[in-house]
Amino acid sequence: MNEILEFLNQNKADGAEVIFLMLFSLGVALFHTIIFSGLFNLKFPNWLFFVLCPAIIGVSFLIDDRLPFAVILLLFPSVFIFAFIGMIYSGIKSSKQERIERENFNKKHNIQKTPLFEKLLGLFVLGCIIGAIYFLAETENLKLLFLIIPGFILLKNIFFPSSKSKFLRLQAILPTSKTNAIAMGQVEIEGDLEEIEPIISPYFSKPCIGYFYKIEKESPRDKDGKTTYTTIFTETKTGKFKIKDENGSVTVDGDGMEFYFDRIDNQAGGKTRYTETYLRTNDYMLLIGYAGSDNGNVLIQKGSSDTVFGVAVPRSISFRNKYKPLLDSFLAALFFISLILLYIILN
Repeated sequence: MNEILEFLNQNKADGAEVIFLMLFSLGVALFHTIIFSGLFNLKFPNWLFFVLCPAIIGVSFLIDDRLPFAVILLLFPSVFIFAFIGMIYSGIKSSKQERIERENFNKKHNIQKTPLFEKLLGLFVLGCIIGAIYFLAETENLKLLFLIIPGFILLKNIFFPSSKSKFLRLQAILPTSKTNAIAMGQVEIEGDLEEIEPIISPYFSKPCIGYFYKIEKESPRDKDGKTTYTTIFTETKTGKFKIKDENGSVTVDGDGMEFYFDRIDNQAGGKTRYTETYLRTNDYMLLIGYAGSDNGNVLIQKGSSDTVFGVAVPRSISFRNKYKPLLDSFLAALFFISLILLYIILN
């Protein structure tokens, strides 16, 4: 530090050196312009720093011919200092803006905040997983993860199946009922849909029996340059309708009904993508729901909170039922082969 001060005190700039320093300061001015306009998002004339930086050096020379070297030594590191501060400022500002946009989005779509208990439970589970991995690493038993992870996946599928898994399991054992011979309780019906109370889809404003609405945000491109999307919101809504077969029809209250088929009827958007799937009159569907009585008439609706209530395309269900035994046999064989390989690896 003393050597720098001594250098600045003993060396005087001449006219040629001042001109060189003023030209060099134009490069500093370029970075200052980018930083203050880009990171700090300030509005100013584009020529401001290209005039200001050389002018500071020129004025300093007029005051004292030893000052231009000190000024350039201050201007050069100022680029890094302002860039660092600007990145922090820009990060805080963008985070605040994203939070406001997310709150407005949640308010618009009536999305409730995640309860504190669920957040704490998630952190606890994550902590347990990290702790278990650390413990296995410390005891040199990290290879046991090859058994633990598949075991957790298997237990999860057995004891905590998804709603679609429940639907498919129930469909495999339920007989298909006719509309004129429906027993009270869980039933399965196939037939054409008929509109009673049309509803309007939220984005494309299409009249329909019911809709599945999805909003996705574009994610960073993968290593292959492909565009991927992350789902940020979904909504399923269905009104009242009828399902009819060759023997008649029965009324369905679609509140709470799930769609168990993959189909895109309308899609639009760029960075934010909007997708809608509809249930319409004359759609041929397989429906599973709870049959009850409504003033002496049969009404199919959702029963208790854990009751299966949904629709699927019969053709895809038939295809699955046809090849599911082969798939189950293959998965069972693969499971036992994997156990043998894991036993060999662990020993």
